[in-house]
Amino acid sequence: MTSSAARLRNDVANLFKTSCHPDIVLPSDGPQDLTTITLHLLGPASTPYSEGAWKLTLKIPVEYPNSPPKAYFETKIFHPNVAVSTGEVCVDTLKRDWSPNVDLRHVLLVVRCLLIEPNPESALNEEAGKLLLENFADFERMARLMTSVHALKRSAFASAIASAEFSSSTDNTDENGNTPTIYSDSETDSGRSSTTNVLDAKNVLRPLEHTQRGSSAATPSSQSKPSLKSKDAKPKKKVGIKRL
Repeated sequence: MTSSAARLRNDVANLFKTSCHPDIVLPSDGPQDLTTITLHLLGPASTPYSEGAWKLTLKIPVEYPNSPPKAYFETKIFHPNVAVSTGEVCVDTLKRDWSPNVDLRHVLLVVRCLLIEPNPESALNEEAGKLLLENFADFERMARLMTSVHALKRSAFASAIASAEFSSSTDNTDENGNTPTIYSDSETDSGRSSTTNVLDAKNVLRPLEHTQRGSSAATPSSQSKPSLKSKDAKPKKKVGIKRL
């Protein structure tokens, strides 16, 4: 086994060994394979994303850790640093600031933090970046609206997790032997029609089918990022959106 393969195997094992963060929900039976990890990211509290849950996929290259993984939102999200067409996440940690010392746990924490402090100055979603710079209140309203339309309901998702944990130690079935299901609002991804998601309480944490995404390259600035946690945050003066 090469040193790169050993490092990848070790990082994946460590990621699944202990909880990364309560908002980062990994599949209970491990990854699909060592180069593709599909999970759920719950929106951080006190942000426009707080009521939603999103499918997120990490694609890890064979050159890892010398080359960074790529992160993709499989569920649509209104965010300056998430490409509209592909769902790719653009953040310095996965671009110019990448270091082989960064592990997968840290990568997921960085993506979560991006929902708290987006960087509008190097936006992949120009509409979201411009709105965040010019009118913070309008950006929050749009982000909440898009969350309510496309994301899984966080409350329903949390209930499904609780049911899954309960059913792992008890027979949580009805009189016909069926497992209860939880229905969420419709979820729409790029290139797919709107459908109603049904979360099986026993399988909610299992890996979900990966949708192949394209690639988009851009490098955001890591400074002067407005925090979505602050309701009184002042928007910056109108400036142009640059794409690197």
